[in-house]
Amino acid sequence: MIGESILYWMGCITSFRLSSIAKAAVRAFNKMGINPILLGEEEGCCSNPLLSLGYVKEAKENAEKVLRVLESKRPDVLVTGCAGCYKAFTYGFQSLGFKLNFKVLHFSQFVEELIKQGKVRFKELKLKASYHDPCELGRLCNVYDPPRNVLKAIPALQLVEMAATRNLARCCGAGGGLFALAPRVTLELGLIRIRKDFLPTGAEALISACPSCYMNFRYVIAREGFSIKLYDIIEVVDMCL
Repeated sequence: MIGESILYWMGCITSFRLSSIAKAAVRAFNKMGINPILLGEEEGCCSNPLLSLGYVKEAKENAEKVLRVLESKRPDVLVTGCAGCYKAFTYGFQSLGFKLNFKVLHFSQFVEELIKQGKVRFKELKLKASYHDPCELGRLCNVYDPPRNVLKAIPALQLVEMAATRNLARCCGAGGGLFALAPRVTLELGLIRIRKDFLPTGAEALISACPSCYMNFRYVIAREGFSIKLYDIIEVVDMCL
């Protein structure tokens, strides 16, 4: 994929609420020898929230606008770190009747491919961590191994699994529009995930691959005063390159 035209789709939450993750992604791309296409104010929304809430007509109208922008940039590969955006550009756009002229990869899938090609080598990171499966990346898109394979490729990083993992992983609480509709419920669901699943692992760090999960866990950790390191997988990759 090195030498191909790579477009980095940040996603709304990453762009507006978690800019540190967006910056980490661009740094990581640059360290891997890639200068990604960035859309900036042209990016817009992927349509996932509209689809999730049942606004199919509006989602299709928005998707048409998004595709016009993307096709004008002529990328070979669209890479996103957002589980919701990944679902939108794969299953979502397909359900709306659109066929994309470029490949779509989650950031973890992209890095995993480069690892397999021998084009990425990580520095050591002494960290005991557990990975949280985002609903939209895991159960809804069946992407379970790439994030784990990336983390396992990092020397000295000890990956420990929670008891409820992969297709049995509890939701963080922030997906499907629930964060906007019932934030208190969202926080309580995030707290259950941390207390019942993460803390028993004895890990010091919680890693996810979805900005919605990251955002909700951050609120829960701050509210409860937990001594937990929280990372998006993009940040971990950036640290180790």
